[in-house]
Amino acid sequence: MLLSSLPRAGERIFIEPLVVKDADIDNQITTMPQIMGGFHKSLVFQNLLTIEKRLTYNFSIQVGAQYDALFAHQIKTADFQFEEVQGKYLVYENAAHEIMVTWIERALFSPENSLVSRQSYPFQLNSYFLFNKGFGDLPISFLRPFAIQSDAVWMQPFGSTSQPLAPYIGAAYYDQTLRFDFALEYSLLYLNDVVGVSVPGILKHITPAVEARTLTNLSNNGYYGQTAGYLSYEINYQGPWYQISFAYQRSFGPDAPFAGQSFLLYATYFYDDLLRKLGFNPTPW
Repeated sequence: MLLSSLPRAGERIFIEPLVVKDADIDNQITTMPQIMGGFHKSLVFQNLLTIEKRLTYNFSIQVGAQYDALFAHQIKTADFQFEEVQGKYLVYENAAHEIMVTWIERALFSPENSLVSRQSYPFQLNSYFLFNKGFGDLPISFLRPFAIQSDAVWMQPFGSTSQPLAPYIGAAYYDQTLRFDFALEYSLLYLNDVVGVSVPGILKHITPAVEARTLTNLSNNGYYGQTAGYLSYEINYQGPWYQISFAYQRSFGPDAPFAGQSFLLYATYFYDDLLRKLGFNPTPW
């Protein structure tokens, strides 16, 4: 089995998703470099760095920042898309049925008139409802490694002007957006350790997953109801105190978040063991 410091619901160890917000309360550091298509055949590089600290059994805080670089013809520009502060509260947990329900409030602070993100608002508040469910309670053994993760997000920007639904190629400016994210995963580690089907070597640490994001414009500005998003096809490696993931993503919709395709590398590190070695208790409650 993986180390006990990894987040889990009963015997279920959910992956740290790349699209859906993670519902578990962690001590972790995450980095997410990504290359994607932008508007006018440009190329966008972005990297999100976050640090989460667990304060009680069911509450954590997180700080982070996303840095973007835009390359278009002879133009190169770079800027911070946003800085963030987040509070996460575990509302409900059922170990026997591998269920987690979490609420998140996330505040994003953006530089006005950023040349990279084209965002012209200074502040945005995102409210998340998250639901995770593992299928370890099913009677059919080969279905038990399946799990889903999901969130519903209300995105409310504040400022004198609105922003594009898609930061890099979007034209449909909005004020409010409703976002849905969904992940379907199949854990070979669960198949090996819990179901009892032997998976050889390194393969048992692999969890393939498919994630989806949809954004719907709810502003009364002529674009009401317009929906766009992307699909993410992933291979996730769950180590003893870290997760490394690679994703290939394809956009859809008339105002997609990026042009065509995106490649993403994701790494997250659970630093409970590091805190113990430094003489700190990672779970002070």
